[in-house]
Amino acid sequence: MKSEAIVLPYYGIGDFLTHLPFVLAIAKKNKQSKFIVLTKSRTFAKELLLFKKRIDVIYIENEYSLFSSIKEFFKLRNIFKKRKISRIWIFHRSPRFAIIAFFSSIKERLGYGIGPQKIWLNCKNTLSKRFYKSFPIEKSFEFLKINNIFLDSVEPKLKTIESINNKIKQKYIKYPKPWIVIGFGSTDIHRTWRISNFIDLIKTLDRKKKCSFFLIGSPNERNNAKRIISKCMSLKSDIINACFTIEKTISLISQSNFYVGNDTGSSNLALALGIKTFIIHGGTPPYTKTVYRNFYPKLYNSKFLISILPKGGVLRDPHLKGMDSIPRKDGMDLIKPIDVSKIIFKNWRKINNI
Repeated sequence: MKSEAIVLPYYGIGDFLTHLPFVLAIAKKNKQSKFIVLTKSRTFAKELLLFKKRIDVIYIENEYSLFSSIKEFFKLRNIFKKRKISRIWIFHRSPRFAIIAFFSSIKERLGYGIGPQKIWLNCKNTLSKRFYKSFPIEKSFEFLKINNIFLDSVEPKLKTIESINNKIKQKYIKYPKPWIVIGFGSTDIHRTWRISNFIDLIKTLDRKKKCSFFLIGSPNERNNAKRIISKCMSLKSDIINACFTIEKTISLISQSNFYVGNDTGSSNLALALGIKTFIIHGGTPPYTKTVYRNFYPKLYNSKFLISILPKGGVLRDPHLKGMDSIPRKDGMDLIKPIDVSKIIFKNWRKINNI
C-alpha cells in the first residue's frame, strides 16, 4: 500500500474542519494509499480523525525560529523516509514543506505553486495567478480540481464515541431538555462576545422556558464559566460548567438542541455534528460560509447555520484586504443580547424536540 502525506499548516479546529472534506476527497480518490496529515496541535486533528483508519496525524511545530525550522526539517525528513512517502499534497503557499519533501526524495510533490514554492514541486498542475489572493477554501478547491479530484460535499461531518455518549447521557439525564450549549470562549478577542452579554442572553432565554444551559469551552476557561454561573444563580433553569476535553465536548454538543455563541472551534464542531448553530458574527463576517454558499451552492447547503450579524448586514471583510480583525467595539458590541434572543425565538419551533 502506498503512503502519502497531506500538509494543512493551519491553526484552529475551524480551519481543520473547513479543510477536512478536501482530506477525505483525496483519501477517497486514492483508496490504495495510507495517509499522514501534518497539521498544528490546536486543530485537535487526532481526535477529529479518530475513526479514519487509513489516516494518521502528526503535529508540526508552532514556532518559526531558525532552530525550530532546522529541528522540524530533520524530524519530517525522517518521518517521510521511514514511512516511505511517495506523494505529498501541500495546502499552503509556503515553500518550506516542498523543500523538505524534495530532500526527502518524495517522488510526487504537489502544491499551490505560488512564489518560490513552485521551484521545489514536480507537478505542473499548480494554481493560476487569479487564485493567488483568493480565499484559502477557493485555493484548496481549485487545487483538487486541477488534479482531477472533485468533492461530493464541502460540509464536514463528525462521528462521536458511543462510550462517551453514554457517560454524558447518564451524567446529565436528570437535566431537562432543551439542552442549550453556550460557546462563550474564543482565542480571538475581536470575535468574543462579552461575558455580560452571555449572562443577559441566558437570563432572557430562561424566561422563555426552563432549559439546561451548558457552558462549553476549553478546560482552561472553567473560571470564566464560573463567573457566568455566579451571576445566574436565580435562574429556573440549570446551568452547568461544561469546559471539557474535546471528546466530551463533541459528545455533549451532539446531544444538545442548539448552539449559540462565538465564531470559534465549538461552533464549527456544532455544524459538523448537524446541530442548529447560532453564531454571533461581529468581529469578522462569516466569510468561510459565505464563500461556500456563493461559489459552491450545490456542495454546501447547511440547514444548521444561522449567522447573527450587526444591524446593517455583513461587516467589511478583513481577510480580503489583509487587515486585522474588526475591533470588538465596532462589531461584537453592536450585537445586543435582545437581538440574539429574538432570532433564537423566531426559530424556536423549528429546533428539534423543543
